[in-house]
Amino acid sequence: MESLAMYLRLSIEDDGDKDESNSISNQRKQIYKYIHHDSKLSKYEVVEFCDDGYSGTNMERPGMQKMLKEVKANKIRCIIVKDMSRFSRDYIEMGTYLNQIFPFMGIRFISINDRYDSREHHGNTIEIDTAFQTLLYDLYSKDVSVKVKASFENKCANGEYVFGQVPFGYEKSKEVKNAVVVNESEAVIVRYIFSLAMQGKSSTQIARQLHEENVPTIMQMRKPDKEYTDGKVHSWSENSVRRMLNNRFYLGEMAYGKSVRKSVGSKNGVSVPMEDWKVIKDHHEALISEEIFMQLSLFRPDYSTKRNREKHPLTGKLYCGGCGYSLNYKPLTGKNRYRRFECRKHALLQIPECCTYISADILEETVLFMLNKELMLRGDAVKQSQSLTSFQKAGIASLKKKLEKYQSEMKQARERKDSLYERYALSGLTKEAYQNDSNEISEQIALLSVKIEEITGKLAVMEAEYQKTEEDMKQIIRYSHIDKLTQDVVDTFIKKVYAYKDKRVEIEWNFSVDQGISQAKST
Repeated sequence: MESLAMYLRLSIEDDGDKDESNSISNQRKQIYKYIHHDSKLSKYEVVEFCDDGYSGTNMERPGMQKMLKEVKANKIRCIIVKDMSRFSRDYIEMGTYLNQIFPFMGIRFISINDRYDSREHHGNTIEIDTAFQTLLYDLYSKDVSVKVKASFENKCANGEYVFGQVPFGYEKSKEVKNAVVVNESEAVIVRYIFSLAMQGKSSTQIARQLHEENVPTIMQMRKPDKEYTDGKVHSWSENSVRRMLNNRFYLGEMAYGKSVRKSVGSKNGVSVPMEDWKVIKDHHEALISEEIFMQLSLFRPDYSTKRNREKHPLTGKLYCGGCGYSLNYKPLTGKNRYRRFECRKHALLQIPECCTYISADILEETVLFMLNKELMLRGDAVKQSQSLTSFQKAGIASLKKKLEKYQSEMKQARERKDSLYERYALSGLTKEAYQNDSNEISEQIALLSVKIEEITGKLAVMEAEYQKTEEDMKQIIRYSHIDKLTQDVVDTFIKKVYAYKDKRVEIEWNFSVDQGISQAKST
């Protein structure tokens, strides 16, 4: 059934009350009132899309993306907003939708406060006053962005900590807004880590000692009630220790201006060189002295930890069967004589069951053998899958037939209700007779709505299952035999790979039908 989309949006850049029960509610009431007074619009099924707390400077909003997906599926014939800034504050993007996309797709667009209805323009270019209004929204958004940025920088310059999480060892003050104070229970651990480093211990040795002494991790300290169900042994890592030893925040310094946005509404930031950072010294109580930090700091201004490393297709999918952590790929280099994978937690946790290392050549050969064997088995199952898809197609057709029937009954019930009101308005019915018949039709419409929603949900699930089965069959036929492990092959078929100490390999496949885990032992 074709629908009318009501789009609502509220963000921090808007004036007024930000509460859902107020501003969003007011937008909703205003749009419903407009629909009620338009005889053609009132016959559509109204679907609401809402983004509460999202900026209008870009289209990456969940409610907006969901609505545009429905538009592309040709399920929406009209979109109504309170004003154009609810839809977008980007002048160019707004014009593109009004002048090109919506006219091409036959979508009627209504902006109540701007008194704009695309039906009155018949797909022609928007008038100068409307174009000027969208430009004002765009300029207003950029002006707000500049003001917000200036306010943020002013607060930082005044010593206010307006960032998110506070570094371990500190917390937000409960007495002074945007102030940072020492968290003594965490600070004890921070000072202990620096003292171990002063003894000449490496970050890996420190992390191992913290683990052996059962010192709580940062996550365990800050979220003590969180339950871990992934089966991993959670402990300190050498990276978290190294970051702490390199953090000048423990000297009492606060730095800001580390990155800048590419443009208004952009989610991507550009890093600013360290020498251009803005630093406030003696901003808060220091946990270590300058002398200690200079002796221990591993950071060098001309040194970067970013390296162009060779990426292996199994990276991100290969895990140690002993501890559950991912395996790191070690390519051929000056010091590495052969390609291999190593358990990144073995040196720290010293778990006997860990797969300390495995040859990359042997692993690739084993995975390829298991994959081709699995594809042969799946290939034999294709004929069986054809009967499954036939069953799914029959089920989908049956559900669609039911859905069309209920939608037809819904349309007829609404027409009867409209006709009933006309008869009552022309004094053809008594008030009692009208109320009785109207209540009966309303109950029928409510019941049909429930049935339509239920059938639509079942249909969506069955269609998704059918498409996945079809895709699995196409992939199996496409990759009849594989002689090389590529990124495309791994992403298509493999979900996870587990390597064990005894060189046994387990693979969790990406198939939807008869999904399971295959096992083999490398030789």
